Amino acid sequence: MVMGEKDLEKRNFLNWYFRYATQEEIEKAIIDKNATMERLINEYSVEIEKGNRSRPMGEFVSQPRGVLQEFDLVDCL
Repeated sequence: MVMGEKDLEKRNFLNWYFRYATQEEIEKAIIDKNATMERLINEYSVEIEKGNRSRPMGEFVSQPRGVLQEFDLVDCL
């Protein structure tokens, strides 16, 4: 299936928004590129809201080092 330009824009924006951008980068992008960012956020607001609700709670709460068990994969082989 050939991905349309609109589908590619949507995928790229949502990947950036959820995987790569920090909250500070999102806020800066809104200020610096107001018209474009406003359009993208408005256009994909449903997907953003769904993504925000489906994120695991651990992504929002930073955990102190050592809470999760750390191990070396080499030892597991």
